[in-house]
Amino acid sequence: MKKLPLSKQLIFVGIVFGVAMLTSFVLAFFAAAAAGRSGQPLPSPIIGLSLGVVAGAIYLGLAGNRRVALASGTARQAALAPVVDGSARLIVFRRGFVGKLAGVDVYLDGEVRTQLKSPRFAALTVTPGVHALETRMHNKPSASLTVEAIANATTIIEVEVAMKQATPVQRGDDADLRAVLAGTPMVVA
Repeated sequence: MKKLPLSKQLIFVGIVFGVAMLTSFVLAFFAAAAAGRSGQPLPSPIIGLSLGVVAGAIYLGLAGNRRVALASGTARQAALAPVVDGSARLIVFRRGFVGKLAGVDVYLDGEVRTQLKSPRFAALTVTPGVHALETRMHNKPSASLTVEAIANATTIIEVEVAMKQATPVQRGDDADLRAVLAGTPMVVA
C-alpha cells in the first residue's frame, strides 16, 4: 500500500483518538449514571480505543477514493448502443458486494482512465488494436489483461474484486449482460 500523505495520516490519528475519547466518555457517563454510588468499576477505555481503531481502518480502506462524476442517462444509452464510427469500445464494469465502497482504478495502456465503485461501469472509446488493461485497488496492481479491440465492436470486461485484489476478466457480449448494464450507473471516463 502506498504511503499516505501527512494530512491523511493526521486525519486517521484524529479519527482513532476522537472515536476512542467519545466512546469512552459516553460509556463512562452512562455507567456512572446507572451505577450511582454502588462502587462498580467504570468501563475500560479499551472498548473506546477498539472502536476508534475500527473507524480508522474504515477510513484507510476508503482513503484512496476520489470523486468520479456520473454520466447522464442519454450518455449511458449511447455507450450501450452499437458502435458504427470505426472506433472500438471497451465497457469496464464492476458489481458485487466485496469491497463495494473502495474505488478500483482502471488503467488502459498504462494511463489511469477512471475509478469504479460497485455497481458502476465506464465506456472507453479506443482505437482498434491490442490494448493492455490493468486495475489497481489500494495501489496494488492486478495482472495485465490483453484486450483485442475490434473496429465497430464492443468488448466487455468485468472487474472481479476479492480481498484487496481486483482482477479484470473479459466477458461475452450478450443481451442479459447489457440489460444489467442498462440499469447500472455509468461514470464519466
